[in-house]
Amino acid sequence: MIITLTGDEKRIRSLRQDDLDILREWDSDPELQQLTGRKFDADEEMTGWWTAVERDRSRLAVAIVDNEGRLIGDIELENVSWRAREAELRIAIGDKTYWNRGFGTEALTEMANVASEQLGLKSLYLRVSEKNVRAIHSYRKVGFRKVGRLSATGRLQGRQNLVLMRLNLVSSSQGVSDRATNEGLVSTAR
Repeated sequence: MIITLTGDEKRIRSLRQDDLDILREWDSDPELQQLTGRKFDADEEMTGWWTAVERDRSRLAVAIVDNEGRLIGDIELENVSWRAREAELRIAIGDKTYWNRGFGTEALTEMANVASEQLGLKSLYLRVSEKNVRAIHSYRKVGFRKVGRLSATGRLQGRQNLVLMRLNLVSSSQGVSDRATNEGLVSTAR
């Protein structure tokens, strides 16, 4: 699914087909594979992934950019359930020079706002390795809470000790959680 962002976002932008070569490069990085699994195994899978992003109403992918607009990662909503108004979130900062600098947290915050305000979703959930302390810290800053443990499937199959985390979203018209508002993580402006 391709959506038009509001223009208020500084950390995310629409993903473009010319971003795919960089995404493939990051997908081949063993350290990133350990954290996020593989996105593509072959050219056909990359093409299929892009086609799904363009057409599938159950997924949305956007680029994460630095202050100059350079691609540094991507964030995706998968398995969007319009009936339950929830989606699974996946994020990767592929350019390691941007790790531990707050870019992922900012992108998560902006994507949560898009999910709530533009898509009308009520919650996001994600799976993360219990060993990925940096990611868990970032998720907690945005408001995600641990809700359980899971066996890894799909891209993460074979990894143990996955944690399921959930973020309950409330649109600005319904009132944003006090913690997120007080910390400036979720904007109440339209």
